[in-house]
Amino acid sequence: MLLSWCIPTAIRSKGDRVLSKLEPKSDGKMVLVDGHAVAFTSWFQSDQNSVIPGFMKMLKDVMKEHGPAGLIVAFDPPPPTFRHELYPDYKANRPTPPDEFLDECSDLEQLLRSKGVPVCKAEGFEADDVLGTLTNKASRKGISSLVYTCDLDLLQVIDENTVVEVFSQYWPTRTFNTESATRRFNGLRPINIPDLKGLMGDKSDNLPGVPGIGEKSATAVLNVSGDVETLYENLDLVLDLPIRGVKRIHQLLLDHRKEAFLMKYLATIVRDVPLNIDLPLDNFPSRAFR
Repeated sequence: MLLSWCIPTAIRSKGDRVLSKLEPKSDGKMVLVDGHAVAFTSWFQSDQNSVIPGFMKMLKDVMKEHGPAGLIVAFDPPPPTFRHELYPDYKANRPTPPDEFLDECSDLEQLLRSKGVPVCKAEGFEADDVLGTLTNKASRKGISSLVYTCDLDLLQVIDENTVVEVFSQYWPTRTFNTESATRRFNGLRPINIPDLKGLMGDKSDNLPGVPGIGEKSATAVLNVSGDVETLYENLDLVLDLPIRGVKRIHQLLLDHRKEAFLMKYLATIVRDVPLNIDLPLDNFPSRAFR
């Protein structure tokens, strides 16, 4: 496990002073940023030229809107993660990031640390797992948190104390709570998103799921069973569902039980990564960024 809390020598050439005039609005709320998601977006919006200016502007906009008491940015460590070790084809469909992007991310991490912003990484885990662990820690203490990302996978961490704000280059930013996330996934609760991906797969992560099972069929069986474990304990109940092709669906699920459980496990965000960090934080950037 690797957690970065240090504040090395300042880098002042890019993105400096952009968060110097903000004031906290909320009482105790944390903003947790999916650093790699924001960095990739900034990189492509700059025509693959620079990460830092776009990242810092997006961060400024988020902080100005929400004015939290604390801020943490999570980044992916170098691969492999435990998911790659369990399933070597995990994310194998994604191109290798260019060296220029990785260098920019390294400079960005140093810049954030120089401003007193905690940068979290955990060896063998993804930024999603770090964010999932932080939201879990916060929620157990009754601390509100907002996760800022472009990844719908993180909707699974939503609870009564946690919302997820999803940005995109192609549509307006959307904020999800339990109710809106359940609508987005056609009646499935946020906690059951890994069950859905276990059955239907996830092309963006190169997870095939159960062959022949799409989103509609997966949603139908999970709306009855709730999760993959209960589904397989009562698999014959699938035959009673009022949907087309139930015999075929039943047989596919029967034949690919191992794949369903593996895919769910890979799609599940870890909520107990060993992080050496105490909550709540009180590091609002109007102080840390002066």
